[in-house]
Amino acid sequence: MCGIAGLVSQHRRDMTAIVAMTEAQAHRGPDGQGFCIADGLQASFGRSRAEMAGRSHGQVAFGHRRLAIIDVTDAGHQPMASDDGRLWITYNGEVYNYIELREELSREGVAFSGGSDTEVVLAAYRRWGVDCFARFNGMWALAIWDRDADRVVLARDRLGVKPLHVARDGDTLMFSSEIKGLLAAGLRPRLDRAAAADFLRHGVVNHGDATFFEGVAAFPPGHYAVVPLDRAPALDPKPFWSLPLDGEEAVGEAEAVERFRELFLSAVRLRMRSDVTVGACLSGGLDSSSIVCAAAREASAPLVTFTSAFKGGRYDERRYAELAIRRAGADPRFVFPEADGFVGALPSLIRTQEEPFTTTSIYAQNLLMRAAREAGVIVLLDGQGADEILCGYRKYMLFYAQELRRRGDWGGLLRHGAQLLAHGDRGVFRLAEGVRYLPQGLRSRAEGLSASVRPGFAEWGASRLAAEPGAGLAPRQADDLRRYSVPSLLRYEDRNSMAWGIESRVPFLDYRLVELLMRLPGHLKVSGGRTKALLRTAMRGLVPDEILDRRDKMGFETPQQEWLSGPLRASLERTLGGDAALSPLVDTRRALALADAGGYWQRANRNALFRLFVLESWAQVFDVAV
Repeated sequence: MCGIAGLVSQHRRDMTAIVAMTEAQAHRGPDGQGFCIADGLQASFGRSRAEMAGRSHGQVAFGHRRLAIIDVTDAGHQPMASDDGRLWITYNGEVYNYIELREELSREGVAFSGGSDTEVVLAAYRRWGVDCFARFNGMWALAIWDRDADRVVLARDRLGVKPLHVARDGDTLMFSSEIKGLLAAGLRPRLDRAAAADFLRHGVVNHGDATFFEGVAAFPPGHYAVVPLDRAPALDPKPFWSLPLDGEEAVGEAEAVERFRELFLSAVRLRMRSDVTVGACLSGGLDSSSIVCAAAREASAPLVTFTSAFKGGRYDERRYAELAIRRAGADPRFVFPEADGFVGALPSLIRTQEEPFTTTSIYAQNLLMRAAREAGVIVLLDGQGADEILCGYRKYMLFYAQELRRRGDWGGLLRHGAQLLAHGDRGVFRLAEGVRYLPQGLRSRAEGLSASVRPGFAEWGASRLAAEPGAGLAPRQADDLRRYSVPSLLRYEDRNSMAWGIESRVPFLDYRLVELLMRLPGHLKVSGGRTKALLRTAMRGLVPDEILDRRDKMGFETPQQEWLSGPLRASLERTLGGDAALSPLVDTRRALALADAGGYWQRANRNALFRLFVLESWAQVFDVAV
């Protein structure tokens, strides 16, 4: 797990920016750094700014910050070269099945000098070319300079667990794990107005390749790109994987449960591979409790868990977390986020996240990562992706009803409705929590911020933001996996964890699990009025029943609504009531009236005001040209 940076140009040019790009991401790799500058058939390597002095001109430059996880010796240092110098790699991530790939390559005569997965990745590319990416089970963003083919290859893992951003500077292609690396190369921060409008109106972030910084794009997940060096660098990403949307697989419940349980336990077991301490985030919900109870079976010592808690009130899940802790025999740690702490941490949190966020839970997650680093736990397992592959959000109950109606299964629809009322999540009909899925007539009532928007502001969030109504579960899941949920959650996770030199691993996004769940029929994922039906059945006996039978789903939440009407109020007024950077786009002073809005849509309107507050704070922190 690391931070990478690079510059690719057709012509020989000054590459000194690579040092600044790499050092801007020092937090991602506290265990060392390295640089490679290539010119024609020659490459020079150094580990410090001084060593790179006088080697500043070339066509390709790679930078790397290292967080040592597998093979913590110098044998894992990067940028890494093949033994003949033909290939160089800068790589961020972990390929968990590197042991199996290493054994396969060894049988074919490949010799290895160290124990890192980086060396295996490089050897796999040499043996199979770009076809190697489909063989990897893991998370990665990488660049390989192929000297003999006179090209650079970029690639990103199937679901985008690890970040990779690209931008252009004239005829030079720049790439970096974090946007901060591109800014360090001299990129002027300008607002992407369409991204800002979608964020303010719909509450979506990272729902496409565009970022909030004009001219900066995310390299698409599940793709690779070959960048020739004999002409101006051009990106033409090609997919090596896509979500399976080719119809449901006919399978019975017993077989589905067994296959899911086997793959889930395998996914956790693979993500326990590490030469440093592994712990886990634990909320007390189904997802994290399943991971903790499964990981504890593989751990050689009590698993250290990290839980965000609140002293009293409905946001405190310690009762459930402690059930999982006792079952797993874990060693628990707790953090207690408070509103004053959020206000004080906001500028730093914005620099960490790089793009705006929709909820104060990002602060709570940041505290968990800091606690892990302080406890000496360098790798954390977390539950991102479970809601999306297992239909865990309340909205999926309604999407399944649409699917039954589309199929004309009226008996199934009646049973589903009755079971939902009798056994389903108690919050399923809270319309204010899913505004963007409502018909326009209802949605307009919850969009109080619209009255403060200046005319022509990027067509006021004009993006189409969902699959067609009645499309069914699988297209809705695909939407969340590719656009509306998982990309933002992974960005939050990556930036918060790497800010403290922590590697976060997400077992539920093992591509084998994703492929299985996308192909299963809806009634195996939503059953008996319950979300995550498959997980509840498969984890019976491993996870405490009281957790499996919960009806009060709670996301990773903080008391945001209470904070907005109390401790955050002064900060809101100070930030939005003065000369705001966003004033050409939004009447921020008028928008402040939403802080006192009441009625059924109060929650939605206050959340919109919070988004405006974060976007304005972000524009100020990064000095963004609007």
